[in-house]
Amino acid sequence: MEKQIRVLHKIGDGINLLSRGALGLMSLALCIAVIGQLILRWFGTSLSWASEFSCYIFVWTTMLGSAVASRHLLHIGVDMIVNCFHGPIKKFLLILANLILLAALFLFITASGQYTITQMSHSMTSMKISLAWFYCSLPISGIIMVYYTFVQLLETICYGEAVKLPLPGDEEEKGEHS
Repeated sequence: MEKQIRVLHKIGDGINLLSRGALGLMSLALCIAVIGQLILRWFGTSLSWASEFSCYIFVWTTMLGSAVASRHLLHIGVDMIVNCFHGPIKKFLLILANLILLAALFLFITASGQYTITQMSHSMTSMKISLAWFYCSLPISGIIMVYYTFVQLLETICYGEAVKLPLPGDEEEKGEHS
């Protein structure tokens, strides 16, 4: 099973790289839109689409950022009860938590997918782009979170707990402080 987990980690690395690149581009676009709008307002004019665009691109960055955070086990978790146990009971509780999370994510993907489909015929007020392009961030991010949670479930089954993957740059910080 370790070999399969390593393969899944490599796939996860690719998904993470694409997600983080998209997050960088979206963050840049968000900054340009907000700062551009701010500067133009000083001169008594504005971009009609900037505020609306900023709101929707913020949805994308939030959801995709949540997916990236789930890969690195950075979401806030209430593990006080789980940490009271050790051995097989702790492993069972971690597996149960991952299974519950997977069920919740499947519900989230289903509901957000249906919502995205209903938004296909609606367009933004100032930009005539379908709202579905912005709301599809919900099921896409949910699918990415399902993948990462599934890998973490396999790690828990194999190793007793999910492997915390460092963020890029974390390795250098450890070396500097040692």
